[in-house]
Amino acid sequence: MKSILILLLGVCFVQARKTYDGYKVLSVTPSTPGQVEFLRRLMVSDVNVDFWKEPTNIGQQVDIMIGPDHLSELRSKLTSADLVSSVFIDNVREHIETPTGRNTVDQHIFNINDFNTLDDIYTWLQAQTGNCAAGVSCQLYSVGNSYEGRPIYVFSLSRSGTGRKAYWVDATIHAREWIAPATLLQVLNHFITQGDAQVTDLLNRYDWYFLPVMNPDGYEFTWTNDRLWRKNRRQNTDAGSICFGTDLNRNFDFRWGHDGVSFEPCSETYCGPSGGSEPETQVVSAELVRLGPTLAASVTLHSYGYMWMFPWGNTVNYNGIQCDLAADHDELMRVADLTANAIENTYNSRWDRGNSCVVIYATTGGTDDYAKGVAGVKYAFCPELRGNSFIIDNSNIVLSFTEIFNGIVAMVNAINA
Repeated sequence: MKSILILLLGVCFVQARKTYDGYKVLSVTPSTPGQVEFLRRLMVSDVNVDFWKEPTNIGQQVDIMIGPDHLSELRSKLTSADLVSSVFIDNVREHIETPTGRNTVDQHIFNINDFNTLDDIYTWLQAQTGNCAAGVSCQLYSVGNSYEGRPIYVFSLSRSGTGRKAYWVDATIHAREWIAPATLLQVLNHFITQGDAQVTDLLNRYDWYFLPVMNPDGYEFTWTNDRLWRKNRRQNTDAGSICFGTDLNRNFDFRWGHDGVSFEPCSETYCGPSGGSEPETQVVSAELVRLGPTLAASVTLHSYGYMWMFPWGNTVNYNGIQCDLAADHDELMRVADLTANAIENTYNSRWDRGNSCVVIYATTGGTDDYAKGVAGVKYAFCPELRGNSFIIDNSNIVLSFTEIFNGIVAMVNAINA
């Protein structure tokens, strides 16, 4: 009883910064369909493992973080499935503490080429509304508040005219994916400053909506308490748990609660008690529906993995066997191919592309599926950005911006071909 009381007091008042000392990231490469399926089941059933790079297909590396208390158990499970593991990161604490750019809250200078705190991002966004070019209307507005009461801001750029189509770009539904908001802010800055003829043309023809931080509570928490926090910050007391957080990218109320989710509140892929249960998904859902008739496409930035994906995320009848392809799959694939090719040609990289269930694994309740299935956005895309870790050097920010902006240009041109 005493230990439980101490735990509850700690949860209620102070949560010390998690160091991840002794945590490791193991890498395995499945060679059979059975091994892929084993890893997928492990991902949604074992709350002690944290999949950094999820099981996709045969021959594709999978990265799993594990704490020292559960390392032997995980290795035994992997051995039982004839999976050979190697140590990808020996000590996650040292990996986090390796200098990669700004990673502390004690500095309050926004730097477009570095990682920035939530407060500094919001301060910068507020200052940009007066910096747009003549004839461009810039507006910063909140679509609603997070669970802890933080505004969820959208920055819009538009020109006058009737019947104009629009594009939507969001990031940071998963808090620890810092390269995602950093990339989006670079793209937004390029639009505000009209950095080249291509972006001026995009602004002349379309309106644009940018949501830099969909999960502000989680993102703030990665700066103050836990660099690798993924979910939002609502405590799951309604599920009888002291664990915090729902995976917002499993919580959108479209085909919710089927493939690729966990109903265990402590799991990294916990989908919530019901579809659209979380304040963050509720307000973003409403905004996507409001804008849906005008949106030519939506792009939801994630990391990491070098992928450009689109709906649907689920399997046919949720059978876990055959991926459910959209009726316009071939058209989505055409645009995805041209987009990914443009990204690849920027730095001679390699990007997978296609239906997300095929490219990565089956999921339900994601942003892109909701945008297409409910808001009616024909071209809904979900890229996984560059990198081989959530801890990525800030030198990658400009590289990520450049390739993603090239991809956006190619996407828009392909949609209008």
